[in-house]
Amino acid sequence: MVGPALKKYRQKKNITQNELAQWLGVSRQAISMWESGKREIKVTTLTKIARVFNVTLNEIMALSKPNRLKEDVMPRQAQRRTPVNKIQFTLSAPAAKKVILTGDFKAWSEKGIRLRKNKEGVWKTAVELKPGRYEYKYLVDNQWFLDPSNQQTTSNSYGSHNSVIEVGA
Repeated sequence: MVGPALKKYRQKKNITQNELAQWLGVSRQAISMWESGKREIKVTTLTKIARVFNVTLNEIMALSKPNRLKEDVMPRQAQRRTPVNKIQFTLSAPAAKKVILTGDFKAWSEKGIRLRKNKEGVWKTAVELKPGRYEYKYLVDNQWFLDPSNQQTTSNSYGSHNSVIEVGA
């Protein structure tokens, strides 16, 4: 059973249930249920857990076998991952044919992230971002636009401005 082995590994790496829950985007109670063996862990979640601990899925699965929690079975150190936040971007542009979000989080690619338009003409997308400061713009029908709902801007090297968003931890 992977759950109890997960608990031993988490404790060995000095990571709390709350920290692991934040990194995985689940509740602390879910971690507790997995560790006690009261709830099964989905393979997709096991994959995320492996990423958090910086080990392979095979290494995670090997933990559930008896006497496998020795240091020599887990050669890589668990690295604490920075949690990501899902940030909503919206732009009201009913007449637009195509809206792209781009910024330093997409290397300013003009392909960027394509937004979807709802019935009211509002374009939306959600982007997972780590804590930090990001500059961005919308590309509306091949024309650059600041985010009208965000007053925080900064000058850029092209003589115009970029919108700025600061994502907290």
